[in-house]
Amino acid sequence: AAAAGGDVLYIEDNPVNALLMQTLFQMRPQWRLRVAADGAGGLAEALRAPPRLLLVDMHLPDMNGIELLSRLRAHATLREVPAIVVSAAAMSADIERAQAAGFAAYWTKPLDLQKMLGELDRLLA
Repeated sequence: AAAAGGDVLYIEDNPVNALLMQTLFQMRPQWRLRVAADGAGGLAEALRAPPRLLLVDMHLPDMNGIELLSRLRAHATLREVPAIVVSAAAMSADIERAQAAGFAAYWTKPLDLQKMLGELDRLLA
């Protein structure tokens, strides 16, 4: 499926997970993936060039994903940007807390790549 294209910011401290996502994005060359390794870097990068979509790890070295989303939402240019959790933490309480904080979806690791590509196609179309 071809999407219209889009700029996605992935905030992830694990280089292996970032590499996996970069590899996945090669399957959709019309998309551009940027990676930030911590919350502060992700916030700065999102403010520098607001993305169409945010992918956020819940366990960053300097803050958790919910705190980061709150900081992102404090800026008018980032309030409406959809944000998705990408995390190994899959307890129902974690998912409920993230959804209550405003995340649009919660993807658990290991990722279901076909499902993820389908959701990205839909969000970036």
